[in-house]
Amino acid sequence: MKNIIHILYFLIFLSIINPVHSEPTKLLGIKTEEYGGNQYLVLEFNGPDVEYVTTERLSPPTLQIGLGNVNWDRGDFKKRTNLDPLVEYSVKVPVAWDLSPVTDRVDVRLSFSERPAFTVELKTNLPEAPRNIMIIKWPQPDRPQVEKPSIDPYRPIKPALVSINFKNADIVDVLRLITTQHGMNLVLGDEITGQVTIKLKDVSLDKAMNTILSVSGYSWFMEDDIVIVKKKSDNLEMGGELDTHIFPLSFLNAGAVLPAISSIFSPQGTAIELSSTGSDINDLIMVTDIPSNFEVIENIIRTLDKENPQINISVKFIETTLKKDETLGINWAVRVDTSLALGLGQLINNSGNKVNLATLAPSTVSAILQVLASDAETRLLQEPQVTTFNNSPANITVGTTIPVLVPQAEGSMFGAQPYTYQNQDVNVNLEVLPRINENNLITMSINASVQAITGYVGAERRPIVSSRSTDTNVMVRNGETLMIGGLIFDQDDSTIDKLPYLGDLPFFGRFFKSDGKSKSQNELLIFITPTIIES
Repeated sequence: MKNIIHILYFLIFLSIINPVHSEPTKLLGIKTEEYGGNQYLVLEFNGPDVEYVTTERLSPPTLQIGLGNVNWDRGDFKKRTNLDPLVEYSVKVPVAWDLSPVTDRVDVRLSFSERPAFTVELKTNLPEAPRNIMIIKWPQPDRPQVEKPSIDPYRPIKPALVSINFKNADIVDVLRLITTQHGMNLVLGDEITGQVTIKLKDVSLDKAMNTILSVSGYSWFMEDDIVIVKKKSDNLEMGGELDTHIFPLSFLNAGAVLPAISSIFSPQGTAIELSSTGSDINDLIMVTDIPSNFEVIENIIRTLDKENPQINISVKFIETTLKKDETLGINWAVRVDTSLALGLGQLINNSGNKVNLATLAPSTVSAILQVLASDAETRLLQEPQVTTFNNSPANITVGTTIPVLVPQAEGSMFGAQPYTYQNQDVNVNLEVLPRINENNLITMSINASVQAITGYVGAERRPIVSSRSTDTNVMVRNGETLMIGGLIFDQDDSTIDKLPYLGDLPFFGRFFKSDGKSKSQNELLIFITPTIIES
């Protein structure tokens, strides 16, 4: 009987010094939140069996939570935050005396810029997911909001150069060396194994990672300063795993936005252009990438997808016949009074055979048009208007088509020369590319090409067409007018004076009529007025 009692005591003693543990609870994830005037750090577990001890340090303000019967299999990491006063939080797995990781203990540390009044609460077996969580809560400080520093969207990882030379090296050791040298944290799955032989010199960090991992069948992405490596076929849910968002576009086509956002994608990021109506206009972008990239992607899309202002471009083509003393162009100093001539700038001192420009206020334009309208030899050819978007070209073409009688290559069997008609276009082409600048200034890139009939040749009176062109860049204020002058053409004119009826008699009619030839000069004036359309 005494022996049985001794055995029972011995078994009880063994159970005390060597208790039986079940599988440790897993720490699934950790995240920060901010709402209701409070800030939170939330830890999620896959079970309720969690033990913890908190330790506080006053200088620097630090809270350390030792989690017992908890396993974390993603390695040590540290993450900085923008939740003032929380500077950063970290997860660390302790090591045993033989330097092997302890599988049932995890240390979580919160570093603050100043000590907050925090609480730690473990909630288990909740009715809805997440069912088992630990909440560290502290009040949000009452401070004026400071604008967060902007994220450089065109360099999602640190701009660093890598130079390495390895032969048959363990890939895990290579990755640890690279990330350690560049101040990054590394998370590896148990399946990351193998050897690599590689030699790189002064290549970018992202290119080095792509080169090392792609040949071994692995992929990687970044979550802040944490490099996460996994199999390409691995679909496990991890912080920073791929997500998909669809962004609607109100004003731009998806093709105009895609180059800007694709430059900041992670190696796994993709984008597809879609149409909400099934037409050729793609007004949706479906983006698949890591969650940390979506804030930058959304900011880029919001910046680019804005209503583009419109500009109305009013044009007047006016042709005037020059006076005998205006061989170098219109003499504005004579045609208009002195006060009005001051607004015409260099058009007054025309140097001949040269296109000249002047920027005119609306009142000056109105006065000039009144002067030209009083001249019987001035004609308004066309007055078109066109509306275009900012930074989009506007094209205006006005003119006429003339049927021209031309001989065919071969004569008829009776020796007569057959003729046919061909159409010849005589046009004025104007291309304007407007761009709105600050202070209601409008820059215009202008290309003008002018054709005019300057005479006729041959018995068939085939027209002689002369061409002039100009290409210029100017800046005017909203509503001001640019006047282009100096487009001068010499024209041969033929006149016939005859007596009625008698001049039309056969054989004798030539005694009652006379032919006259004269030369004249015509100048084409182009008035271009851009006006911003207020939305």
